[in-house]
Amino acid sequence: MVDKLRYKSEAELKMLYQRFFSDELKEEWRVLTDETDFRDAKEEDIIKAIQKNRYDLKDV
Repeated sequence: MVDKLRYKSEAELKMLYQRFFSDELKEEWRVLTDETDFRDAKEEDIIKAIQKNRYDLKDV
C-alpha cells in the first residue's frame, strides 16, 4: 500500500484521503458547525481555525 501511495501527487493524496475518510470529515464538520455562527467570518479565518483545532487536538 505504501509503495502505491509513494508516487501520488499531493492532489491525488488529498482526494484519496477525502474518499477514505469522508464519513469522519462530515462528522467533524457537523460537530464544528453545530453551534457556530459563521455570518461574519472570512473563509480564510474558518480554514485556519479548523486546521489549528485539528492539529492541536492531535497533539493532546
